[in-house]
Amino acid sequence: MQHRMLRGFALFAAVLLATTPAWAGNGHQLHGVGAVNSSMGGAGVALPNDALGALALNPALLTQLDGNKMEFSAEYATPTNAFESQIGPFAGRTEEAGDSSLIPAFGFTLHKPGSNRAFGVGFLGLAGFGADYPQTATNPLSAPQPVGFGRIYSSYTYLKVPITFAYQVTPNLSVGASFNAARATLAADPAGFATPDCSSPTNCVFPGVHADNAWGFGATAGVLWKATPNLNFGLSYSSEQEFEDFEWHTTVNNPTLPTYGRDRTVTLQLNSPAQLAAGIGYRPTGKLAIAFDAKQVFYEDAEGFKDVLGLRNINVYALGIQYQATPNLALRLGGNHSDSAVESDRVFFTVPVPAVFEDHLTAGLGVRVSSSLVVNLGYYRIFENRVSGPIVSPAGPVPGTRVTTEMAMDSYLATFSFDL
Repeated sequence: MQHRMLRGFALFAAVLLATTPAWAGNGHQLHGVGAVNSSMGGAGVALPNDALGALALNPALLTQLDGNKMEFSAEYATPTNAFESQIGPFAGRTEEAGDSSLIPAFGFTLHKPGSNRAFGVGFLGLAGFGADYPQTATNPLSAPQPVGFGRIYSSYTYLKVPITFAYQVTPNLSVGASFNAARATLAADPAGFATPDCSSPTNCVFPGVHADNAWGFGATAGVLWKATPNLNFGLSYSSEQEFEDFEWHTTVNNPTLPTYGRDRTVTLQLNSPAQLAAGIGYRPTGKLAIAFDAKQVFYEDAEGFKDVLGLRNINVYALGIQYQATPNLALRLGGNHSDSAVESDRVFFTVPVPAVFEDHLTAGLGVRVSSSLVVNLGYYRIFENRVSGPIVSPAGPVPGTRVTTEMAMDSYLATFSFDL
């Protein structure tokens, strides 16, 4: 049995490493992980409710999850995205031509009932972005290079692997920490962060870069305080995830240059931002649980996001409600609001990096099908949001120009939770 579990674990880890871009919801990050946490709006810093949520939000929660738990989750995200651009009388709209994304997650937690120690490990698809806008002559920004950018393609995936330890200091106080390894993959065409190949000020062509991988490391610390039998307070801090540089070997892409076709190297460091989260977990009755979280994501301090993309810090608020309708059926409802990480003066630079989501509505249910298995299902809708700003040249904003990014998304989740 153990060998079969290990083979399944290895296979699932391989799938995670090959996952497609995760269309995010709080900046470039998903608002939650797994069907339980996601259908609660991503809230749960102070509400021990499931293994994936605990591993993602607050390692101290593991002391409140009795027994050995293993969770497998898959999320199917279907974005609806477009961008518009205008230069004087010329204007056009281009809609997304990419595929939907399948985002997996896996978590395992170990806590012997009565013990003050708990352990866990996760393979969590937590963040990403992507765009695939076709080249078209009717949209100024999608016109062929060097007039526009041509086809605009990007793909970024982020897998976090928290290795977690938690300790119950007193019956009412638990602390936890995790060492977080991470793996990211990035491709972009054109690579707007690279120095363009210019033969004149008006004839510049950006190179494209294929997928490259980078490893990163960071840490998370958390605390859970049980103020009363029904009321919890939680706090967690995740450090900036420090990544090695992405490095690509590409070629000079401007055919009017004598160096056309020669090898060139492009590098980029893109760290995942630090975040601070605080939450309240309240169980007014044995059947009802309520979670509320507030979180800040520090993009303005993260290498790559702050200087290359220019994303701003965002505040996130999440609310989730769970009602245990019967011993075998739990119903969930939630909401999530996030600031757009892209301000109007950065829209032009972030067309390939859509991060303008704001309002989410979530729902889900959990069905116990046996003494050892609960099937959790979730759904959320991220409502359409638009952010507009001018085209920006080295001399500043260009009068009479406008770029608009428009995004919405539906996502469906299934999580299989095993009590081992």
